[in-house]
This record gives sequence, structure tokens and C-alpha cells, in this order.
Amino acid sequence: MKHKIILLFLMLTSFVGSSSAWDNLYYSELSLKGQWKFSIGDNMEWARVDYNDSDWEEIYAPRKWEEEGYRGYNGFAWYRIEITVPQNFENRDIFLELGYIDDVDEVYFNGNKIGQSGTFPPHFCTAYNSFRKYQVPLNLVNIGAKNTIAVRVYDAQLEGGIVGGDLKIAAGNIAVRPDISLNGKWNFNLGREVKKNTTLIQVPGAWENNGFYNYDGYAVYSKTVNIPENLARQKLIFMAGRIDDDDQLYINNQFIGETGNYNEDYNTDMHYEFRNYFIPEGIIKPGDNQVVIKVVDRGGEGGIQEGDIGFITQENFIKYWRLKREK
Repeated sequence: MKHKIILLFLMLTSFVGSSSAWDNLYYSELSLKGQWKFSIGDNMEWARVDYNDSDWEEIYAPRKWEEEGYRGYNGFAWYRIEITVPQNFENRDIFLELGYIDDVDEVYFNGNKIGQSGTFPPHFCTAYNSFRKYQVPLNLVNIGAKNTIAVRVYDAQLEGGIVGGDLKIAAGNIAVRPDISLNGKWNFNLGREVKKNTTLIQVPGAWENNGFYNYDGYAVYSKTVNIPENLARQKLIFMAGRIDDDDQLYINNQFIGETGNYNEDYNTDMHYEFRNYFIPEGIIKPGDNQVVIKVVDRGGEGGIQEGDIGFITQENFIKYWRLKREK
């Protein structure tokens, strides 16, 4: 298990050009504490933006649903809320904090799944003690307009629901927008090489929150990406997000780069900064390209945990960092 004190020290002293993944120093915040629409049961139609929830009960969050009149209830339930995202969130990284949820949740923003903690039945695995913080892809956000958040929750026993914490949607640093965003579903398998039998996993997000609870070791993310000819002819960078612990990037079976010491059996250096890989010419081709990210986690949570994942031109990448410097 990682030593939290050492990890905190490394985060404060070693990350250049990025803030801690755990800080809560936001540019702007909108509280989500208060009344949410609520219904027990389970229906995936309830994730839709246009679903009519006018006949649902209201429930206060964060609070155990037992304290809101649902004493003794164990099972599935959904929360929904409609919010207006402030204009000053534009061009910022946006995060959704939902505190602590007992036991399992998956979260939808304007009808699109953005994250999950724990595993639903039949392979139930609780995440009741995990703090929920999900990055919201910028292309899903209606700035200055209405947005719908839907949270699917499963409780196995005792108290259930969105039980504690500071609920908010918040704007962070100036956002870097990939020219091709790859946030979303990736193929995933344990081991060091791509396998035929893979599982779809949400990226970014700790793999523990995608059903691989307490797994430490090697795993592989893979995805086929269609790159249009106009982008394939430009100098590109692959943004791999923040990864715990070490990784290697391959594109079209070509080694691009690594962070940390992937092949060592044990390493006390915990490399948790954002990965930005400059891609040599001749690697990318117009049409389908295979991206493979090999990751090793040596303790605690593992995987591609945070950030905007995808391809960006060097021109746009440089513009972003110059703008960030000026701000």
C-alpha cells in the first residue's frame, strides 16, 4: 500500500505545470446541495435529458435516504437535478463532486455517462468510502443554459444514497481541448499485452471504480481511433491524462514513450503527473490507428485517472500553454 504522506510530499514537490489531482482550489463553484428529484427502482430511461420526472419525489442531498422517509430500503434508486452552468465556466476544466455515495453509483451528464464508482450486481463491489469526483467532458456542457445530472445508485444494506460530502460543480484551470477527444469507453484487460477478450472501461477513472477493486499490477488500455487526413498530416501530441503509476504508449505497434519505470518490479517513485507524448512523424496515418496504453499500478488506486485524453496538434497545444502562462 502506498504511504499517503510520501504521496502527498511527491505531489507537492514534483509536479511541474499541473495542480494536485486532489486539490479543491477551483476558479468558480456552484453548490448542488439541496433538493433533488428522486425515485426508487431502476430504469435506464431515467438517464435521458428529456425524461419527464415531474411526478418524482424530492429528496435532500447529501443525506441518507433512510432519513428522508425510505427507511429499510435497499436496492436501486435514481437522483436527478437540472442546473444552469454559469457563463464563467466556459473554457475551463469542469468537475462534478458528489461526495460519498453508499454503495455504488454511475453518473450521467446530459444523458452521457461520465463516471462510475463500485460495481453493480451481479458482481457487486461497494465503493461507499470513495470520494466521488468526476471530470465532465467540455463537449457535453451547455454553458449558460440548462444541464441535467442523473445519478444511478445501488445500496446493498444499511444506509444508502448520496450520504455526505460537499456536492458541487466547479470550474478549474483553463481547459485544453483535444482535437480528437478520447474520453469515454476504452477496451481494457489485465496483463502486459492486448488480449482478444477485453472489458469496456470508462476513461478517465480509477480501474477500481470500474470493477477491478483492489487490483495492483499490469493492465492494458486499447482503442482504435479514426484520424482524418488533415490531422494525420500535422505534428500531433497524445495527451494521456494523469496515470497511476507508470505507463508506456504505443501507436500502431510503435513505441512512443513512457513515464516512470514500467518494466521494473518495484519502484518507490510514484509518477502521477499528466502525460503529454510528442508523436514522431510517420507514425500516424489517415484512417484507423491503434492506440495502446500499458499501465502498471504498484498500490492504491490505478489507471488513467484524470484529464482530457486524446490527440491535439502541436500548434494548438503550444497556444494553450502560452494562454495559460498569460492567465
